[in-house]
Amino acid sequence: MPSTSCSHGREPDRPIRTRGRPRVLIRAMAAAVAATVACAAAAGAQGIIAGTVVDSASRAPIPGVQVTVENTTLGNLTDANGHFSIRGASGTQATVVARRIGYGSARQVVTVGDTTVTLALVSRPMSLDVVVVTGTPNGQTKREIGNAVTSIDVASITKIAPVTSFQELVNGRAPNVVIMPGTGEVGSGAKIRVRGTSSLSLNQTPLIYVDGVRMDNSQATGPANQAFGSGSISRWNDIDPEDIERIEILKGPSAATLYGTEAANGVIQIITKQGAAGKTRYDFSMTQGANFFMNPEGRIPTNYGVVDGNIQSITFKQLNDSYKSTYGRDIFRTGHHQKYHAGVSGGTDRFQYYVAGVREEDEGVDLTNDLGRTSARANLTVQPSEKFKMQAHLNYLNGRTNLAPEAGYGGRMWTVMLMDPAGVGTPTLGFGSSFPWQYDETYHMYQDIGRFTGSVQITHQPTSWFSQRLIFGADQVNTNDVEMAARIDSLRSTNIGTDALGYKFQSNNTNKFRTFDYAATARFDALPGLNLATSVGGQYYIKRFEYVSAGGFVFAAPGLTSIGSLTRDFSSGQDVAENRTLGYYVQEQIGWKDRRYLTLALRSDKNSAFGEGFGRAYYPKASVSWVVSDEPFFGNISWLNSLRLRAAYGESGQQPNDFDAIRTYAGVTGPNDEPAVTPQSFGNADLGPERSREFETGFETSLFDDRAGLEFTFYNKNTKDAILDRAMPPSIGFANTQFVNAGEVSNKGVELLARVTPVRNNTVTWDASVAFSYNKNKIVDLGLPGVKFLSAGTYERNQAGYPVGAWFEKKVVSAQLDDAGNAINVMCDDGLGGQVDCASAPQVYLGSSIPDKQGAFTSTVTLWNKLKLYGLVDFQLGQKKLDGNYRIRCYFVLGGTCREMLVPQDYSPVLEAGIQNSMPFYLISDASFFKLRELSATYSLPDRFAAALHASAASITVAGRNLHTWTKYKGMEPEAQFLGGSRGGSSVSWEQTDTPQLSSFVATLNVSF
Repeated sequence: MPSTSCSHGREPDRPIRTRGRPRVLIRAMAAAVAATVACAAAAGAQGIIAGTVVDSASRAPIPGVQVTVENTTLGNLTDANGHFSIRGASGTQATVVARRIGYGSARQVVTVGDTTVTLALVSRPMSLDVVVVTGTPNGQTKREIGNAVTSIDVASITKIAPVTSFQELVNGRAPNVVIMPGTGEVGSGAKIRVRGTSSLSLNQTPLIYVDGVRMDNSQATGPANQAFGSGSISRWNDIDPEDIERIEILKGPSAATLYGTEAANGVIQIITKQGAAGKTRYDFSMTQGANFFMNPEGRIPTNYGVVDGNIQSITFKQLNDSYKSTYGRDIFRTGHHQKYHAGVSGGTDRFQYYVAGVREEDEGVDLTNDLGRTSARANLTVQPSEKFKMQAHLNYLNGRTNLAPEAGYGGRMWTVMLMDPAGVGTPTLGFGSSFPWQYDETYHMYQDIGRFTGSVQITHQPTSWFSQRLIFGADQVNTNDVEMAARIDSLRSTNIGTDALGYKFQSNNTNKFRTFDYAATARFDALPGLNLATSVGGQYYIKRFEYVSAGGFVFAAPGLTSIGSLTRDFSSGQDVAENRTLGYYVQEQIGWKDRRYLTLALRSDKNSAFGEGFGRAYYPKASVSWVVSDEPFFGNISWLNSLRLRAAYGESGQQPNDFDAIRTYAGVTGPNDEPAVTPQSFGNADLGPERSREFETGFETSLFDDRAGLEFTFYNKNTKDAILDRAMPPSIGFANTQFVNAGEVSNKGVELLARVTPVRNNTVTWDASVAFSYNKNKIVDLGLPGVKFLSAGTYERNQAGYPVGAWFEKKVVSAQLDDAGNAINVMCDDGLGGQVDCASAPQVYLGSSIPDKQGAFTSTVTLWNKLKLYGLVDFQLGQKKLDGNYRIRCYFVLGGTCREMLVPQDYSPVLEAGIQNSMPFYLISDASFFKLRELSATYSLPDRFAAALHASAASITVAGRNLHTWTKYKGMEPEAQFLGGSRGGSSVSWEQTDTPQLSSFVATLNVSF
């Protein structure tokens, strides 16, 4: 290949003469940069490499394959036809590498200028050659790292599965990543737990990164439409699944050390779609469907009561028929779901683009629950030379989510659960509270959102042995949360009560996240077969939360909705909280003959929430990886394709909340109405982060001509210096508690992922997988002298020797009924295997509020390469939940007894004893479940039908979601709960008048041009 001169008409080493004039200097520098880019582009145009990537068995083209030129920044994705094109390669020969999830990599030395390259990939369930994001500039292949990383091929899943949100996308597809929804209302979120619960008071949510930028990971936002002041909207679901290429999950400190403080709960990396060089591609999808309450007649319990001396009952069907005949509509509606996604991608070897827009409208079964939002994304890549690449990622979301009151707040579920047989045939129709339409007209709860996320990533590889990367980005979320009751004077005499006079609380919130991330790696061949990679990096993160709120009660007149028209108990608030982290790391990786790897690393962080006397936090890491099957001594075992052993140790942390370490005072009105301050929080100058230490070991293997793959991991995670609040002596003048590093929590368990292809031929392909995880969670020590336990919520506590947020309550073991039906001779569990009078009985352990076993089964059958039949069943086992529906039916309807609510054969002395003593042990039951989560059929239309649409490809998918639940749980929905918690660490595993998980049927048309 001929060389290219870039002297631009002057000697390269001659200085630019500016005679001290800044403008001249700036112009000269700009001209030099432009000339350099132009020169690089001209040089790069001479070095083209192009071809096709195909499946080694079927020879079918594979789209979305990452093809790179080794030791350069050059690379591209294959288009829908498996074609790739790369320009700018130097020299006469180059090594190209092709990688994709689900396939082994292909490496081939090619001639620069060859446009007929063919790369064949072998289907491999447990490929070790996939590159994952690790914090270093170019990532690392799985074979190099000693910890487990779960990769989810989102682009393939969204083509066949009925997923509409991020939490639905992750659920059941990653062992030990537990999704715990709060409610079935559309637009609502879930708690996410990775490898158990590690903290007793801090947030348990994993970090989330999108294209290398840290994002807002709040999981319970919006107006307080549930009891306990709980919101139910998650920021995770702002990310549209259609824009995601893949997800990578680092599950614990052994994998997330380089991410430092805050990474103890795991790290979830989201990589969005990029453009591919080649012909412009237009993609359009349209989804239409329905959301509905599956079998309310069989799931909403029948209520009984004594009416005119006789036992009478009322069922949901009776109640719904009465409501429909009176008001012309059902209590619950069938909600309409619709979504439209349009995207365009393509580009040249030097410039690629992916631009997409989404419009989504979704209705819940409650008339006041719906969402409408629009988002747009633009991902751009510029590659002026083999040494330089720049990527920009831009996304904007705008929309509104309307929520309905539920979960103890009131609303449809409340009034239905409290339906009263005495009301049958009366003007109340049997509703236990207000009519559904009265709730609809009175309460208005919504969140408006405007969210912008943008980032720029610059990758520079000046030599074959050195590469560096710079990322800077921002995520800004502006929300307007409104909780309002309209003034409707005609409803004051109903159960709406004083709320009918109206109230309004509004909060305008701004959450700002800023990321600055630099990393560099130098690679050396110290000896033949011995490779060294030294990486250094630094990150600076800023989180800033601002809010302004106001509200009050009683609108001056009907029709008014402004805060200024409120007349009583007006209140307002404003606050700003900012958190900053500055961290550095160094990592050394030693590789031997591309099959043995040793990695050592150390990270240091300083966080603004640390106490002044704490200093910096240091987190070490070490891992080994050994691809045993590549060793010469391993021999040729026909049924074993690959085997890797791995082990890793790492530490990470989680910083205190922003003001926990600081001594604070509150403003008050002092004597003579003068301004004054009063002690608020004592602070702790020595307060540091919670520290999690984790060891994990495991293996991956591929078997039987890569038709089967197995991944196994054992981990042991221990969190010390857990932050707790201890009581302060009143004599110091601070009445509140002080936060200290004291507790210790243990999580250990196993993870198993098996993938198998029992059938693979030109007619039928059957792929199946099984995921399973087990986590044993235990509080080792509270570290507070004289403190036996701490409250973790109503009927829940944190106590050494038991799981975090465990259920504790008195447990009735025997009782008798007198002639009046009252419980007598009531005896309780004494906690030692015996019985004691309940008046002096201790509260005993009743079970865990979070599951200890979790997993999923998936199956995909492909017929004639045209029809895909897919299904997913997921499960969570070992958790217990409080059935608050039973609780309110007894306490609120029938005054503390269930004897008139139950059919006689269900009534027992122990049950009545528990009710009379207000003991909820009988309400806490096993909430384990298996759920038919997803079922779909996808048909790829024949070419002639696609051509009739002037399309290159088209497919139709018909799918259902949440179609059946197998459970022994006595309540209505084993997944329902409150998402709230004042500090994020509280567990509120109650089901109480929550909307259950909705079932849905959808049809999707995908067309590509």
